[in-house]
Amino acid sequence: MRFGRIFYVIVIFVCLLEMARLWNIAPEQMAAHFNIQGDPDRFLPKAQFFWFEIQTFLVVILVSLPLQLLFLVLPPSLINMPNREYWLASGRRAETLGRLSSFGAMLFGVILLVIQAAFEISVYANLQTPIVFNAPLMTLIMVASITLIVLMLVELALSFRLPDAR
Repeated sequence: MRFGRIFYVIVIFVCLLEMARLWNIAPEQMAAHFNIQGDPDRFLPKAQFFWFEIQTFLVVILVSLPLQLLFLVLPPSLINMPNREYWLASGRRAETLGRLSSFGAMLFGVILLVIQAAFEISVYANLQTPIVFNAPLMTLIMVASITLIVLMLVELALSFRLPDAR
């Protein structure tokens, strides 16, 4: 297994553990939506709040798995990448497709972590009086995750340069 797939599985496991932990500390009535100032404007029972979280995770996982596998079955002509002819040649194809699939797993792992962070911030907002969503923290998490994804994309693109002909 490549690092991205291991990371993805660990993220799913950690998110499930964290959901269970948050369930135990969350109040019975939860602010589930906040306005631009971070003030609650919609409330739900705890079970409904966490059911929405579970649905969100299931949708991301159900979308991510086929996309990770897609690289392994697509014909090379449908894969758009730098130096495609070199990297998808018969001797390098399996390794290249594995790297692309691993990248997809890593990308969706980061997305799952951002979603978990949003739910986590929401639960902790509900544990305060008054209830206020920590929008600056969520903004920081969003900026950091977008930066990380861009860096991952740059690293991936650079990794598919042609090796020096020596």
